Amino acid sequence: MPANYDELAPGHEFPPVEYSLDEGIVASYVAAVGAHRRDHVPPLAVAARAIASLGGLIALQPGTIHAAQDFEFSRLVPVGARVCCKAKVLRKLSRGPMRMLVLEMAITDESGELVQNGRSTIVLPEA
Repeated sequence: MPANYDELAPGHEFPPVEYSLDEGIVASYVAAVGAHRRDHVPPLAVAARAIASLGGLIALQPGTIHAAQDFEFSRLVPVGARVCCKAKVLRKLSRGPMRMLVLEMAITDESGELVQNGRSTIVLPEA
């Protein structure tokens, strides 16, 4: 069951999420952003899929905004690879009716090697 904002605190670690970056996912991303097809997964596609995977871990209400992201890319990922995203709450802030979560993520490949790491900020409307 997804965690509610009020249940989360800085340091909270979400269960790891594994997913495949298969041909269909990569083709959909490339078409959506107008990128050129390559032999590897575009690094931002890996990041976008990681952020999307967190949607099942956090209760996101209508009006939620993905406000910022900052990623470091360590290595390319071949199409068809499976990766694992580990995320934790770095900061939790409230500003009036808006609530913010800063999430820290580490994405590794099947061998456990770091592929990307970074931070993502989401803004949730008050319940």
